[in-house]
Amino acid sequence: MTFTDRIRPAAVAGTFYPDDSRALRAMIARQLDYARSLLASGALSHLPEGAPKAVIVPHAGYVYSGTTAALAYALLERGRGTIRRAVIVGPTHRVAVRGVAMCRATAFETPLGVVPIDVAGEAKAFGYAAGAAGAAGAGSAVDAGPQAFLNLPNNTRASSSAPAPALLLNDPTHAREHAVEVQIPFLQTVLGDGLEIIPLNAGDATPREVGDVLRALWGGSETVIVISSDLSHYHPNGYARMLDDETIGRIAGLDLPIHPNRACGAYPVNGLLDVCRERTGALDLRFLGCSTSGDDGVVTLADDERPPMARPDDPVVGYASFAVWQSSDPSDAAATGSDTTDANTSGRSPDPALDDRGPVLIGLARAAIRERLGLDGGASARDALAAAVADHPWLDEPGASFVTLTEHGRLRGCIGTLQTHQSLGRDVAEHAVDAAMRDPRFMPVTAMEYPLLDVEISVLSEPEPMAVRSRAELERTLRPGRDGLIISDGCHRATFLPQVWDELPDPSDFVGHLLAKAGLPAGYGWNDGEISCSRYTVTAYQESPGETPQTSRTPRPERETGGRS
Repeated sequence: MTFTDRIRPAAVAGTFYPDDSRALRAMIARQLDYARSLLASGALSHLPEGAPKAVIVPHAGYVYSGTTAALAYALLERGRGTIRRAVIVGPTHRVAVRGVAMCRATAFETPLGVVPIDVAGEAKAFGYAAGAAGAAGAGSAVDAGPQAFLNLPNNTRASSSAPAPALLLNDPTHAREHAVEVQIPFLQTVLGDGLEIIPLNAGDATPREVGDVLRALWGGSETVIVISSDLSHYHPNGYARMLDDETIGRIAGLDLPIHPNRACGAYPVNGLLDVCRERTGALDLRFLGCSTSGDDGVVTLADDERPPMARPDDPVVGYASFAVWQSSDPSDAAATGSDTTDANTSGRSPDPALDDRGPVLIGLARAAIRERLGLDGGASARDALAAAVADHPWLDEPGASFVTLTEHGRLRGCIGTLQTHQSLGRDVAEHAVDAAMRDPRFMPVTAMEYPLLDVEISVLSEPEPMAVRSRAELERTLRPGRDGLIISDGCHRATFLPQVWDELPDPSDFVGHLLAKAGLPAGYGWNDGEISCSRYTVTAYQESPGETPQTSRTPRPERETGGRS
């Protein structure tokens, strides 16, 4: 078998982009020049320096989405000579799969040439290693040649112990799929010769499953992650813009999960957001610009107003570009999810008189989870709560809480409420089960995982309305490190726990990210009180073997069980 026997030929050249190499180079050059002119205008001068570690780019025909994609690729051009591998993850438009599919090719071909696949990197993430039992019982060594791995049967899945268990080998889903292919000519142009790729199609998979694939292939400065996704499909232009602006805000706010009816590449997008949420502080995701297929290639930059619509009732497809910068080496503690934040974060340490509450609350949460998993031999969490209330009457007092579960330092579930509506003991017990079993971002916790879980309880004070009329007044009034914040304009609502100050210590950044989480522009300003604001504080208790429960050390993303509109 020769190298060329495994080349995957271009499937959409001549339809999504020119099949003539000169015409293709000329089109890409025009679109990159347009993007560079936007970047040179100073409108995006606030972007970090250096090449992005990851980008989210659209995948429609170049005449429709090429200029939007070019905005990210013009920034990626900064990595020419350094970036030598692109991990490209798109959705499955034609052949559905469960998991994240590799193909058994050794290269992809476009009119600009043949780009080799990093088969050794694929095999490593698949868990197919020299001298070890491979997936589905295969045991050949990778270093015997790439064909040893690629000759595994179609639909072979990685083992549960692999670095990325959601991976599988599936050729049919790649045969005619365009989402990965259309990114390759741009990458060939901006990164030059010597590039390798890892093409992946993400089908039905959780954010954690896709995130684990990205983590397994993350690499260092030599690797870029390319997420391929359009936004809404075939709504009237005016309505599409409204939907897309909301989705853009959610992506910028790392608000999982994005639904496939809002972004056809939701599964790969959610995987990248899962990584960004885990590595808060080390990764900086920025929205760059957007358009629709009805905008004739005109891109609206972040924080700018969209242009007038020539045909507002025409059905369109939405596009947006994002870039993610990595602020530290992926081998350091922040990038790998290790605990690096000072334990004595100001404003959230439990009152010494309340120190005994932490073990009691965490014990209740664990009892509720054990009962749900059938680990207590029929013992009732209700009985455990009644016994605890008898010993600790304060559990029967009204209270609101968030319960956060982590596993090996990674978020595993987080659910809570902002408004008090039941006793604190019951609130914690219910949210513990919700966080373990009903957080939509994750598969339910299993009995085998239970010993690996760490539990954190945040007990909230009653939200206090803030008499602020403007964003500037809000930012002046906030108490960094102490205040949790709720914002609402009647249609959008979101909150940040006080722990988020650890990663966003500047009030302007704190408010901007919360606005984005709520689906509003991060730069949105107001002066007439149209945004209602409330603040609250938390007492946070986290398990720590051999130590008194203490303030949470790492900010945890939160999701309300109710009240978000």
